[in-house]
Amino acid sequence: MAKEVEKKKKKKKVKNKTFSKIKKKIKNFIFVSSDKKETFNTKEVVVIMIFSLGIGFIMCFGAMSLFTGKNYFSVVKDLDKVVDTYYAIVDNYYGDLDKEALIDGAVSGMLSSVGDNFTSYTPAEDAEEFNETINGSYEGIGCSVGTYSDGRIVVIEVFDESPSDLAGVREGDVIIKVDGESYEGKTGTDVANYIKMGNKDKIVLTVIRDNAEIDITVNLSKVEIPNVNGRIIEENNKKIGYIDITLFSSNSYRQFKSKLEELEKEKIDGLIIDVRDNSGGFLNSVTDICNLLLEKGKVIYQLEDSNGIEKKKDTTKEKRTYKIAVMINSASASASEILASAIKESYNGYVVGVNSYGKGSVQQTRKLLDGSMIKYTTQKWLTPNGNSIMDTGVEPTNRVELNDEYFASPGIDTDNQLNEAVNLLTK
Repeated sequence: MAKEVEKKKKKKKVKNKTFSKIKKKIKNFIFVSSDKKETFNTKEVVVIMIFSLGIGFIMCFGAMSLFTGKNYFSVVKDLDKVVDTYYAIVDNYYGDLDKEALIDGAVSGMLSSVGDNFTSYTPAEDAEEFNETINGSYEGIGCSVGTYSDGRIVVIEVFDESPSDLAGVREGDVIIKVDGESYEGKTGTDVANYIKMGNKDKIVLTVIRDNAEIDITVNLSKVEIPNVNGRIIEENNKKIGYIDITLFSSNSYRQFKSKLEELEKEKIDGLIIDVRDNSGGFLNSVTDICNLLLEKGKVIYQLEDSNGIEKKKDTTKEKRTYKIAVMINSASASASEILASAIKESYNGYVVGVNSYGKGSVQQTRKLLDGSMIKYTTQKWLTPNGNSIMDTGVEPTNRVELNDEYFASPGIDTDNQLNEAVNLLTK
């Protein structure tokens, strides 16, 4: 027994010497430039690799913890259950598995368990489309197509100055071929996907117009999505500016400012801003638009989080003094509700329509390594007067339900909400 203990001590001593020698060689190898060539035996190489990997792991997670303030050692431990489950399925499931789908499901499940409807996961292919929409531009031809009930693929909108506009594509054109291939039995989505995924510089659309078949060559380029449109409405010897905002994208402020200045050159007496069916968008976009309208120092909205409440005020010299009405409906959400409540409470303007959607929270997005995206709630927003509109929406100053005539034949004459807004600004 004594000899056995003595053997163990000798082995331990040898092991310690080897470790000390390797540490010295690592030090020299990394930091010191020397002409003397040192060699390692197989055991030393294995120990060096293990030692280096361990140091690398510690340094990597240590650095991440230092710069982010998060304890990544703890996070790795917290995810043990996720990793164990993943490998249990991958290693033992009897059928075919899509590993990417497993990971997507894990991330999606994590976010859904938060219990917040606005915290979500978006796969890479859908995230790309979302980013194009919210950024206000995409690579394409600049027109919208739809599939009618009779199967026809029809151009329903052509963006001004877009490749389609410049090439001569017109609203009402019926698309029958793309690059010579028949699209009979296909849909407008098929056309859009071909243009998006075709990796081409130009395409040839074959359309039917006035019973004639026409080939139109359209170049692909970067297209700006027109999220703001406007016009002049004349009533009771007054000119009312009308601006429709479909989304608060990254370019909506610039488009709004340009359109507003264009209308103001016509000496408008009031302004209608239509955000019906506008689901929201960037917070800074609606903030900048409000800065154009409100008086300096007026509260646009308030933000509430774990640190307290912060009031976001107008900081610019720009302001308007004419009457303003904002039109909303039950699909007006988020940034649209911020605009409506700011005009209502800080501008003393009108809000016409029905209660808005009721989304009183603010989200941030994060792009993940594979191109997918997560969206999560970070703050709650309040109206200038400190009211929450969560689940209740913005209450209109003038409640008007769209009548049946409008749904039967949509147009300016049958839009009783618009007519009410015009009457308020011209009376």
